[in-house]
Amino acid sequence: MLKKILTFIQYKSSWLTILGLLAATGLLMFLMNGTELPFSNPTIEEHSGGVPILDMRWSYTPEEAYQLFTALGTAGRQAYRMLHLVPDTLFPIGYALAFAFTSAWFLVRLLPLDHPLQWLSLIPLISGLADVLENFSLVICSLAYPSRIDWLVGFASLLTKIKFGLLPVGVIFLIVMVVVWLIRKRPASNVARESERSGRGKPFQPW
Repeated sequence: MLKKILTFIQYKSSWLTILGLLAATGLLMFLMNGTELPFSNPTIEEHSGGVPILDMRWSYTPEEAYQLFTALGTAGRQAYRMLHLVPDTLFPIGYALAFAFTSAWFLVRLLPLDHPLQWLSLIPLISGLADVLENFSLVICSLAYPSRIDWLVGFASLLTKIKFGLLPVGVIFLIVMVVVWLIRKRPASNVARESERSGRGKPFQPW
């Protein structure tokens, strides 16, 4: 399954796809942070009296999580769940795919398609998956309030650390790839060569 995902990303990476994903991600970020929609971060912070939401912190304890849920009130918790279930679920999917396709675009030009380092293209997907699971965990805890599920809050906090921890790794990795690509005078993609070799010029179908 993972091999199929990697192959799909390798063969479908293009600047049109990357730019489309970045545009969608940018729009979602604006809706969440630059508007006063019912599910936006500014609106939710108004409900909480200025207490920041959990997934914008590096880590948090069960006590801090349930203090936020109490401060939000019924309407605030509903807005918080809406944020996590719709825009803040689409957002990590968008940025994870954008970074995965970008990484693959450079890697298929720098290395053979079967090189072990090609798997690094999937690192952004791990970060995105951690973000989505974090959101769902916090939604469940919010729905259970005032009952507490401390272990699930702890799990969500761990996912937050994974999400933020992988971000600088991905940025540094991407910078290194760009530099190497420029040093090597912008080599062409190995996808076209592999397609010609395996399909006599016909586009390769990874699925």
